[in-house]
Amino acid sequence: MGLLGLPRKLRLAPLWPALAAVLTATVTLWILLPGLLERSASVQLLDTARLLSPIVIQERRDATLDLQAWTRSVATDSGLRMTLVRSDGVVIADSARTPEEVAGMENHAGRPEILAALATGEGVSVRKSATTGQTYVYAARTLTDTGGHLVILRLAQPLAQIEALRGSIAAAMALALLAAAAAILLTSLWIDRRLFRPYYSLIAGAGELASGRIRRVPLPEEEELAALAVALNHLAATAETQLLAVRDERDHLMTILASMSEGVLVVEGDGRARLVNPAFRRLFDLGDSGVEVAGRTVLELLRQPELARIVDDTLRLREAQSGGIELQTPERRTLLLASAALAGGERGAVVVARDTTEMTRLAEMRRDFVANVSHELKTPLAAIRGYAETLRDGALDEPPTARRFTERILQHCRRLQALLDDLLTLSRLESVAGLESQAEREPVDLSAIVQRAVDLLAATARERQVAVEVEEEALPELRGDADSIERMVLNLLDNAIKYNQPDGEVLLRLAQDGQHAVLEVSDTGIGIPQESLARIFERFYRVDKGRARDDGGTGLGLAIVKHVVQAHGGQVDVESRVGKGTAFRVRLPL
Repeated sequence: MGLLGLPRKLRLAPLWPALAAVLTATVTLWILLPGLLERSASVQLLDTARLLSPIVIQERRDATLDLQAWTRSVATDSGLRMTLVRSDGVVIADSARTPEEVAGMENHAGRPEILAALATGEGVSVRKSATTGQTYVYAARTLTDTGGHLVILRLAQPLAQIEALRGSIAAAMALALLAAAAAILLTSLWIDRRLFRPYYSLIAGAGELASGRIRRVPLPEEEELAALAVALNHLAATAETQLLAVRDERDHLMTILASMSEGVLVVEGDGRARLVNPAFRRLFDLGDSGVEVAGRTVLELLRQPELARIVDDTLRLREAQSGGIELQTPERRTLLLASAALAGGERGAVVVARDTTEMTRLAEMRRDFVANVSHELKTPLAAIRGYAETLRDGALDEPPTARRFTERILQHCRRLQALLDDLLTLSRLESVAGLESQAEREPVDLSAIVQRAVDLLAATARERQVAVEVEEEALPELRGDADSIERMVLNLLDNAIKYNQPDGEVLLRLAQDGQHAVLEVSDTGIGIPQESLARIFERFYRVDKGRARDDGGTGLGLAIVKHVVQAHGGQVDVESRVGKGTAFRVRLPL
């Protein structure tokens, strides 16, 4: 039985017994009423017959009396039907018939009430009259007149009168039933308001408290229910405080998990996932909320056997585990996994996935950088050493040879100096101090820098037979580091000249695009293969290694370009077709 259904039944509890008693009495009386009325009418008719017996005997003495008329007058006054019958069944008089009809009436010796009266002195019956066609209650009584003759006095009352009386009694019973129902209803409402409604409110409040919805209940007037309401309100206040604390702790925990850059997976003791944080969804491409994780095993959730092994070992051994996996989708990533069993005796485990892709890439870049620097330094140092040893061994005595070797040594020294300058520039751009120095920026005239770069490399362009043209719009000054921006323009222009073709062209275009200044350096040179476009901004990366070294390149120019652009909050793009030329496009915020 539900808590909500119980009070409604209890509200009707006082109504049912009283209503059932009234209905039972009414139905019983309604069933027994016809018999009671008939018996009452029979008794009343017999009593009336006893009273009339002396009068009938006295009237029989008068031989001149019109017995039929007298019978009619008596019946008219009493509302009864009176019949006088001789002992042989012949009707002497009948108040319901005329003298002619009485003479033609059939013998009544076989009537039940007549037979009973002849047998016992009195008799009653209820039946339909063969004479009048109506149903009567009959009462008959024998009497002996002064002449010693036996006469039967029979009185009859139409059943219709009894039925009318029954209807009146039924109406009275119905009114009594309605009055009783109204009294019971009013009593029930009073009890409901004083007792059951507060009780129902208490049960409803307890039900909502059990389901997690906290609300206070009003205090009833009844002392016992008021004490229960006070206790329930105190329990609700305590539960509300605890729920708020749990909710705050849960929200705090979820905020921490959502703010973590590491992915977190919590599993139950059976190895099924309980929850994951947003970082875990991002790392494993689960979507923000599109994939339901609760209740699924690790292999169902992610096709990562190594992750499943770490979870199984942690649950089985109750010891911390670690490992690593490499993801291919949505992009290639390297993850470091660390797991631990849940504390406090609760079975389960938590796995933390840390994205080490950038760290791995930086480590690889560091190794490549050391190897590249070593290689770049090794070649000129070996050449310088060789030339120096040759000079020491006697070439100094040969002025032409000594002069040629000295020029080679100076050439390699200049190459080393350029390499060191580029390394120092990159170090400055990547260092924290270098980034902070970019915050103290000055107004920069990009048009003047472009013109200065063209002037500085004009001799190189003439030597390589490359025409340099500048197209520019009027630009407002931007804020930045003028030296770094000039180094960027020089590197782009120098590459466009070096890797061009004889009689080639270089176009520098300056324009404004919204809140950005756009510098485009395009050439008609050898171009860059499509597979190399993604790597040209890496340090020491050369598309044509032999030609780059012959031209004196260090392999750091485009790396410097990228870092300068990023330091100024801009971006650099490149388009190229082999044999057709290359175009670098730099966007810097104004």
